[in-house]
Amino acid sequence: MLVYEDKKQKFLNFLKAGFNPFKKFVATGEIKEDLGVVETRKDLLNSIIDKINGSQNFILPIIGKVGTGKTHLFWALKKSLHYYNTIYISLENVYRKFYYNLYSEFIEEMGVEVLRSIISELCQGWGSLERKFGFFHVADINKVRKNAFKQQSPEFEDKIALNDVINVITAHQLDPYKNVEAENWLLGGLMDFKDLSHLNLLYDLRKKSYAFTMLKFLIENSKLGSVLFIDDFENIISLMKPEEGTEEIFDPSYLYGSEINTPESVAARKSLNKILKLIKIKGLRIIITLKSFAALEEIKSIIREKDESLVSVFSDAVVLSEFEESDLFQFYRKSIKKFLKNVNFLEFYEDIPDTYYPLNQKVLKNIFNNTNGNPREIIKILIKIFNDIIYSDQELETILEKYESNEIL
Repeated sequence: MLVYEDKKQKFLNFLKAGFNPFKKFVATGEIKEDLGVVETRKDLLNSIIDKINGSQNFILPIIGKVGTGKTHLFWALKKSLHYYNTIYISLENVYRKFYYNLYSEFIEEMGVEVLRSIISELCQGWGSLERKFGFFHVADINKVRKNAFKQQSPEFEDKIALNDVINVITAHQLDPYKNVEAENWLLGGLMDFKDLSHLNLLYDLRKKSYAFTMLKFLIENSKLGSVLFIDDFENIISLMKPEEGTEEIFDPSYLYGSEINTPESVAARKSLNKILKLIKIKGLRIIITLKSFAALEEIKSIIREKDESLVSVFSDAVVLSEFEESDLFQFYRKSIKKFLKNVNFLEFYEDIPDTYYPLNQKVLKNIFNNTNGNPREIIKILIKIFNDIIYSDQELETILEKYESNEIL
């Protein structure tokens, strides 16, 4: 069994091999992370979960400064919401084909087997188990389609899109000659003219009314609830109005009528309208993140101009605060523990569970004071310190002395 000093050297050897425990640690919606939330945020997390479990349709704003860990909160929610489809999208760039991209995210989350199950149950509800008289006793597909349209028509505005979606769903279940093309269409595949013609269609799910119709069918008939987490929501505001103090060589008002009707602002307004339309989907809970209450109020004022009643779907905002000092200590230790587990050296942590090695409490306190508890800034400095440990020829004690003396930034 290695003595403590030998174990510390082995730990350093792992680091010297180029492994930084905090490298690329900033959370994204695409890269899963499972570190969980720090202690002071558990009440906030639980209150959001209670809201999700207790309500069907709402928009819940989460307010947090840049770097406070809003995307990290998404992964903590996703890990806790076992009985929900939890989807992340970012409005860092205004979504083109918004409904199509969102539908693709839901399909990826649910999987093809769940899609098939939902489609099968829909068809059964429309009468697909009833059979024609005759030798083969096949289902009457036209009768099923008529039943479906009669049942669903009151729930959908675009009747043409509804009719075509019903035709694809029933073809998938009841027409063996069109099953393959129908499934490709339902999965959001890009269809050429030949495949669309075989289904008697003009459009695939890139057409927004078709994608919205399928989203509504999918979400409302899933056995799981659905949560949509929209990050960077205030970007819609910046795209709706020109930047102050910028000089335009070309004035877009010559083409678009006014400065606020640029292609970007038009796309932003369309995206906002599409997001608001999602409220019509039963059982869809929407969480949005913004950097300030001012941004939230500006969003609400824009919505109020369109439809006062839509503002009522907004729940009271919750605030994601900066780390407290104890949070930094907890985050650091959990991160080191995860790193040691990944390099198969967890015995170091288990033998000495209270250690902050290779750093110490003084360095960690210094980090907290230099960052005011901002998680992203904390991670940046931790990356810098560990890069020093990994690549510097100096002894660890010398490196730590530098960061103990407030030479962090």
